[in-house]
Amino acid sequence: MGIKKILEDRIQVVEKVESWEKAIEVGAFPLVKDKKIKFNYIENMIKNIEELGPYIILIPGVAMPHARPDENVLESSISLLKVNEGVKFSENTDKVYLMFCLAAKDSSSHIEIIEKLMEVLSDEEKIEKLIKAKTKEELKSFL
Repeated sequence: MGIKKILEDRIQVVEKVESWEKAIEVGAFPLVKDKKIKFNYIENMIKNIEELGPYIILIPGVAMPHARPDENVLESSISLLKVNEGVKFSENTDKVYLMFCLAAKDSSSHIEIIEKLMEVLSDEEKIEKLIKAKTKEELKSFL
């Protein structure tokens, strides 16, 4: 099962967001809607970044917001938000265009999701296409 199958319909594209906090909220909302997480998990993701900085930026242009497994995660899952104009997490970071919001129910059940995501992230050409994609359909075709 590839990352596209794991993401299912939890892929969104927006032109811009006013802040990284809003980007996380928008990006993780499909996980709330699909009953994979409770809204408090989104607050935990934001709190982690406020406390620890933008450690969630994996490679230029790509971030993976997440928080520790807890009772707010109902099922390990992932969603994708593409911000066409990008969003900055701090003055010292490049813009992030792809946000893979990860929810881990426990310390191991999300490993397959991470493995599938790493397959995508290790392909520079694919990342470039995903960052340039402007629609949900384009994103899906490159995943």
